Amino acid sequence: MNMSQECGCCHQSEAKQTRHPTDTPLQPTPGELEAIQLHLRTIENLLGGLFGPIYSRKPESLRIRGHVAELIERHFEGIVNQWEEAIGSIFGFPTLKQEPGELNESLSNALIRFVAHLRDPDDLSTYVYLRRHCQQGMLSRATPSQFNTLHIALKQVILKHVRSSVRGRKEENFRDVVVASIDERRLMVAWFYIESRESALRASEEKYRNSIDHAPDVIYEIEPGTWRVLGANSAADKVHRMLMADRSVESPLQKADAMLAPGPHSIASHFGAPITDFVPPEMREETVAHLQRVMERGSDQTYDLPLGPFFFDVNSAIISYGNERFIQMMLRDVTQRREMMDSLVKAERLAAAGTFAAGVAHEVNNPLASISSLVQSLLPGESDSTRRTTLHTILSQITRISGTLKDLVNFARPSTVERKPVDLNNLITETLRLISYNKRFSGLQIEPALAPDLKPVFADNNEIQQVLLNLLLNAADATQQAGGCIRIRTENLRPTDGDRSGRVMLRVTDNGIGIPKQYLERVFDPFFTTKPAGSGVGLGLSLCQRIILGNRGSIRIESEVGKGTSVTITLPVHEGAAQAQTASAS
Repeated sequence: MNMSQECGCCHQSEAKQTRHPTDTPLQPTPGELEAIQLHLRTIENLLGGLFGPIYSRKPESLRIRGHVAELIERHFEGIVNQWEEAIGSIFGFPTLKQEPGELNESLSNALIRFVAHLRDPDDLSTYVYLRRHCQQGMLSRATPSQFNTLHIALKQVILKHVRSSVRGRKEENFRDVVVASIDERRLMVAWFYIESRESALRASEEKYRNSIDHAPDVIYEIEPGTWRVLGANSAADKVHRMLMADRSVESPLQKADAMLAPGPHSIASHFGAPITDFVPPEMREETVAHLQRVMERGSDQTYDLPLGPFFFDVNSAIISYGNERFIQMMLRDVTQRREMMDSLVKAERLAAAGTFAAGVAHEVNNPLASISSLVQSLLPGESDSTRRTTLHTILSQITRISGTLKDLVNFARPSTVERKPVDLNNLITETLRLISYNKRFSGLQIEPALAPDLKPVFADNNEIQQVLLNLLLNAADATQQAGGCIRIRTENLRPTDGDRSGRVMLRVTDNGIGIPKQYLERVFDPFFTTKPAGSGVGLGLSLCQRIILGNRGSIRIESEVGKGTSVTITLPVHEGAAQAQTASAS
């Protein structure tokens, strides 16, 4: 009988011929081998119940497995060729993006590893390759049905060679081993597919979770109807901690600890509570109305919602998944945008104020000058003391009006800046000499603490003196009580990476009445003042801020009611002084 014609082989190979895969060897990790072995044991138990002793690790079963492996090796090339032809007839060429003949090498390598596992059930290289391919290789792009079809074709090809080579009970045993081995392979790959899909799903869930959790916008998941908070991202937790800490503690250090520490200030400890517990009482009704609109329309928006020191745009929508749904509420921080809009409005007002101030100064200063001249001409001939006092009062009020007009013009139309090296200590000494004649400083103790090695600053001398005068006058107005004290301090600051020339600090501190906390954020606003009516127009600190920022400096105010106020100014050191100091040090 011509066996080659029955099995379709042109020739047979030597049974003992050793073949090795031509692709790159894969090194499995211990965890990978352990997972494969565990699942293989489960499948072996299942198939052992179906096929009996022929499919086991007993000596007789292993002997028959070895005979089947030898048969496949004798017909190796014929099996590979027939397997490739079967695949092509099922899927058509090109198959898996490979032309006829190109698939041959991949099939040969797969069959070599299959035979190795037939001989030795503990040789798991075939499953290491299949697992990797299911995760990121060719099989990850194929469907489970395609893989099953490929191996059904392999099973039929091998069984054809078994029928042509053996007879009787031996053929039956060989057939059971081939079928069980192929079924084992298919079941293992089915598990690999499930494992890889679950891994991809977990990665996708982690990606989604991280995207939500690290999003800059505040995000809540809310249960429809009950409005219970089901989840929130880290941005929500950060805002929640800040709001809770701001309400519960006063000390900045305690507030910082509360923002970082776990416990009642963490939003996770409040999951399950209604969203209305997260907002101020006056906003709860509007919050519920917003969520009800979401339920009715599917989505809703609220703009410029005030929440503590922040402003948010709120966008909420119903999110469905499977048979479940929740409301996703997103809060975008628009505090900076609102501040920019406020700054724009202020700039427009200042522009209008500038135009107005110029007109007022032009129209009012000339009549005021005439009135002042007339009053001064009346004073020498006036003998009545009451009338003389009245005339002096008129003159002082005219001076006050002129000063206010001058402040308006200076604020709206700043003069040309002429920056040069300025000895800040000398400027302070000169300014203190000037104010010594002012009655507002009578009875006040002024304590200068000037650094002897203070570096020259690069600024406009007249502007800095104007700022210093303004701060000293404000301090004097705030300390009109017994024991009033004004301290002036200068100091060289250490250079930083971004400002290597260094900066100089000027601090004016008083022990006066202080500024209420709610007003501190507005002290630099034009026309805002805490002084009684008639005592100022609120341009002094605004003018100081504009001058300091124009000279590339910074200004900061700290105050506490009943304890006093401290104004800290920093100005850049003149580069020439910094370079000279560096040269002398070297």
